[in-house]
Amino acid sequence: MKLIPGVQPLPTDPGSVLQHIVSLAPGRVNLIGEHTDYNGGMVMPAALDLGLRSDLTVLGSTQGGAYVASRSSNQTLQISTQDISALADNVLQTGVERSDPVALPDELKSNWSRYVIGCFALFEATLRTRQTAKNPWHDHTLSLILDSTLPQGAGLSSSAALCISILGQLNTLSGLPLDAATLARLAMYVEHRFAGTRCGLMDQLAVLCSRADHFTKIDFLEFPVAHSFHISYAKAHEAFHNHALVIFKTGVNHSLAESAYNERRASCEAALKGLNESLGLGAHSLGELARLPRFKSIELESEYLSLLESLLASQNDSKILARRATHAMLENSRVVSAAKALSTGDVSLLNQSMRASHASLDTLYEVSCSELNVACTAVESVIRELCRVQPALALTALIGPRMTGGGFGGSTVQLVHRNLCDALLEKFSQPDNPYTRATGLLPQIFVCRPSNGFAAGLETIE
Repeated sequence: MKLIPGVQPLPTDPGSVLQHIVSLAPGRVNLIGEHTDYNGGMVMPAALDLGLRSDLTVLGSTQGGAYVASRSSNQTLQISTQDISALADNVLQTGVERSDPVALPDELKSNWSRYVIGCFALFEATLRTRQTAKNPWHDHTLSLILDSTLPQGAGLSSSAALCISILGQLNTLSGLPLDAATLARLAMYVEHRFAGTRCGLMDQLAVLCSRADHFTKIDFLEFPVAHSFHISYAKAHEAFHNHALVIFKTGVNHSLAESAYNERRASCEAALKGLNESLGLGAHSLGELARLPRFKSIELESEYLSLLESLLASQNDSKILARRATHAMLENSRVVSAAKALSTGDVSLLNQSMRASHASLDTLYEVSCSELNVACTAVESVIRELCRVQPALALTALIGPRMTGGGFGGSTVQLVHRNLCDALLEKFSQPDNPYTRATGLLPQIFVCRPSNGFAAGLETIE
């Protein structure tokens, strides 16, 4: 198991080409519903027309194992059948669906290759538990070339795209023994066990299950108990047909495993325990508590926060726990409002919901940063300036913005009137723009559309 420089995806004796699979795994952006998936709540992401293309070739070589080359990193991972089996043994000792970390060599610990290694190990371990046929890399050698159009560190879930790409191709090659829900969970456990990020399941499901021109509404109420979820699809009302999905990459790359992401999740778990003790309940998540009548009837954030502070008063760090829980619980109502606004064409309500979400993530969950906040202000100021030339667009030109993804850097998401997108890109491509003046960073802006999830095609070579 080693990394070598350059794109070198072939073994010394490649043999004949037996099969070829080409797949595309998109990135995702979350319109609203942040840090709620692991709290039994609701989210509303969409897949993007940016993503990871993977070319997998099955070679007649009996060497076994896999060669995985990344064009963006200009590196190739060589991993043997024995390496994969040993890691699968490690995973099976504690159980596949656990969060126990798996040790890797130092040079692979903070590198794209850890996700690939985790996918192979967890896929083999899962097939073993199901007593499924031998893995395809045992008798032949797999050669993969990865080519991504996703910007790194933008909070657009490049790691989920990578994991779904690898797992989806292995599943296709193996005759589709695993369903979509299982593949998504395995991709999540790769994050937990091989990257150290205790994320929820939103990113993986969005990458795998999204539909073109739709937002994917996912309810995780039952996930903490049964690992199940409910997916529905929301198509935007014609009132939004003149709007484009715009992503503003701040240039501050986030690293969730090294950030306070895991601390936020631990705070929510502590808050749930404290609220259950105070109320004499046995709720399985903050999302479940949020749906109780006593909480659903509270509309003001200040009143919500005050109530949780009183209920958590006996806990250590009670005020911090109350802030974290207030965001995680109230965010669900914003997802409901945003979904309603999308379907009815209520531009004002969607705008209000997205902005309230950003404010909550900034002040209560504290996962924004100065650059994200400046980005929101800068986009709004430029749109306002552009509307002086097109005043008829002033009321509907901008919906949002808000930070998207785990936070601590990354990107903002907003809906922008299509007539203003070219001018917006032009303005922020110049150093003399309000964001660069404030931060010294030149942003990247991507104009996208909601797209289909993972797709793969299998070709047998005659």
